[in-house]
Amino acid sequence: MTTHVARRLTWPIVLATLLIAGCSEAPPPREEVTPRVKYFVVGEQATGQSRRISGKVVAADSTPLSFGISGSAEEVLVRQGDVVSKGQVLARLDKQPFALAVENARAQLSVARAKVVETQQVYERSQGLVEKQVISRADFETATADYAAARGQLRSAKTDLATRERDLSRTDLGAPFAGTVASRSIEPFQEVSAGSEAFVLQSSGALEVEVQVPETLIRDVDYGQAVKVTFPTLPDAGVGGVISEIGSRTQSGNAFPVTVRLSPTEADLRPGMTASVTFNFDQYLDGRTAYLVPLSALAIEAGSLRAAGQAETAARKAPVFVIGPDGRLTLRDLSVGDLRGNMLEVFDGLEAGEHIVSAGVALLREGMKVERWSPERGLSDG
Repeated sequence: MTTHVARRLTWPIVLATLLIAGCSEAPPPREEVTPRVKYFVVGEQATGQSRRISGKVVAADSTPLSFGISGSAEEVLVRQGDVVSKGQVLARLDKQPFALAVENARAQLSVARAKVVETQQVYERSQGLVEKQVISRADFETATADYAAARGQLRSAKTDLATRERDLSRTDLGAPFAGTVASRSIEPFQEVSAGSEAFVLQSSGALEVEVQVPETLIRDVDYGQAVKVTFPTLPDAGVGGVISEIGSRTQSGNAFPVTVRLSPTEADLRPGMTASVTFNFDQYLDGRTAYLVPLSALAIEAGSLRAAGQAETAARKAPVFVIGPDGRLTLRDLSVGDLRGNMLEVFDGLEAGEHIVSAGVALLREGMKVERWSPERGLSDG
C-alpha cells in the first residue's frame, strides 16, 4: 500500500521536473547569412582622356541670302546644288514698280528744285525791301521761312530718289562669294518679303565640323588645339583640324558648340556629312592620380551622388562599398571626375589593391559581412 502511494506521488514530480527543464532551454541561435558579392580590384589608373564626339561637316562660309526689299519674283536663275561665281545673279524681282518709283522721285526732285529757286528769289528781294522798309519785318520772316522749307524739301527729295534708286538696284540678288547653292526657298512669281530667306549659299573652299562638347570637357578645349577628324562614310579619309571657335553658352544637353577648321584634303568631303572628332586631353589630369571603377559600384541607395562646390578640380562625390580584410563593408565617399564609357574616374578615396563591391549594391548595408565572388574565380578566400 505504501509503495503504491509512493509511485503515484513520484510520477507528477518527475513530469514537472521535465517540463521545467524543457522550458529553461534557449533556442539554438540563427546563423547570420553571409551574401556573396561580385567585387572589383582597384588598380587601373586613368591616363589623359581621348574623347570622340560626333559632329557635322559644314562650309566655312555659309550664309542665308535674302532680298532687302519686298516684291514679286520675276526670275529664279539657279537651282539647289548649282555652283555659282561671285556676283552672279541668283534671282530677280519685278523691276517695274521700282522703276516707276524712281521716276516719281525724280519728278518730285525737279519740283523741289524749282521751289527752292522761286523762294530764294522772293527771299533775296524781300531782304532788300525790308532794309528800305518797303515791306514789314513779318513779310520778310515769312519769305525766309518759305525759303528754308523749300531747301528742306529739296534735301528730302534727293534722299527719296537715292532710296528708290537703291531699291531698284536691289531687285537683283547676287552671290556674295563663289560657292554652291545649298537650298532654294523661292519660286518664280512668288511674293517675296524683305529679309525672308531665298537661298543658302555655301562656299566651295574650306570646310568645318561643328560638334557639341560636354560641359565636363569644355574647360580642356582651347583655340588652336589640334584634333583628328574621321568620317563614317569615308573610312580612309582621316583629316587633321584645329579648334577655331568655342561657344560661350550651352545648347542642348548642357554642351557647348565648338567649331573645328579642317586642314586641306583631297577627300571628297561635302557639307552635311557626319564626322567624328577625336579630342586628346593630355593636360586633363593635371598631375593627379585617378583610378577607374565601374559605374555599377556606385551605392546611390546607401549614400548620395552630390556636387561639392564649383571648383575646377573634381569635386563631385559618389559612395561605394569597400570590402575590408575581415569581409565587412564600409561605405566610403569618393571624389570622382568624368565618365569613361561604363567606368568612372576616382581622384580620392581609394587605394590600389582595395576591393569594392561591383554589383548588387542596392541590397547591401554598411557593416554587413560578405564573401568575395567573381564569375571567373568563384568564391574567393576572405
